Amino acid sequence: AALDKYSADAVRYWAAGAGLGKDTIISEERIGNGSRWVTKLWNVARFAERFLAGYAPPDAPPADLTTADRWLLARLAQITTATTAAFEAYDYATARSEVETFFWRDLADNYLEMAKQRLYAGEAGYEAARYTLYQALLTTVKLLAPLLPYVTEAIYRGLLAPTDGAASIHRAAWPTADARFDDDAALAAGETLRDIATAVRRYKSDNGLSLGAELAALRLSGTPPELAAALREATADLLSITRARAVTFDTAPNGHGLPAGRVVVYVER
Repeated sequence: AALDKYSADAVRYWAAGAGLGKDTIISEERIGNGSRWVTKLWNVARFAERFLAGYAPPDAPPADLTTADRWLLARLAQITTATTAAFEAYDYATARSEVETFFWRDLADNYLEMAKQRLYAGEAGYEAARYTLYQALLTTVKLLAPLLPYVTEAIYRGLLAPTDGAASIHRAAWPTADARFDDDAALAAGETLRDIATAVRRYKSDNGLSLGAELAALRLSGTPPELAAALREATADLLSITRARAVTFDTAPNGHGLPAGRVVVYVER
């Protein structure tokens, strides 16, 4: 009945949440969560299709990768290593958790919103965003293929197989972490971008604003010197995810703002 109601992938999602050798209780709620993940993965792939259909990724990453691009690619390398190690240890629950966190928190909820303006405009930073989105989607579906074999196969064959070169995702090469993106500074900067976005979302929620509501400006205060350049470089991506019309920087906090990691965010409406 669960297979008919939710799909085989959703049931496999639930089953993969149990540790090796441990008993687990059938949970319709968790199977339903798997169904929602399958739907979200499909929707992200459909969003990506308008930018990636017929895309041939270059051998070297574009020179104009933004802070958000470098952060996501660094996270991708990180979760590829962690997920591969978990699978090799037959720890399917940890493997699922690693990819799930990356997909929902980093890719779907944050990076896509940061990159949307560049993708839709098709101008400065477009190729960098395309490259990053392609690498993230390809690696994500490959890491998920043992757990969600049907939806990942459909996405791979429909969008990614022509450039990746295999007839099936289950015959494709397993992803490996790209050492070019082993970048602690990019990870730290990306976490701050994510914290800023979370603070602005919280502000909008607390003030009865829709997430898509425009803001006059954001003022970022107390930016540590090692992050300042990366955050300034990320201005376009911050404007995209927060819907602010401008971002300015102060050297020190002033008044009462929203804490966002090591930065304080002031919102101007």
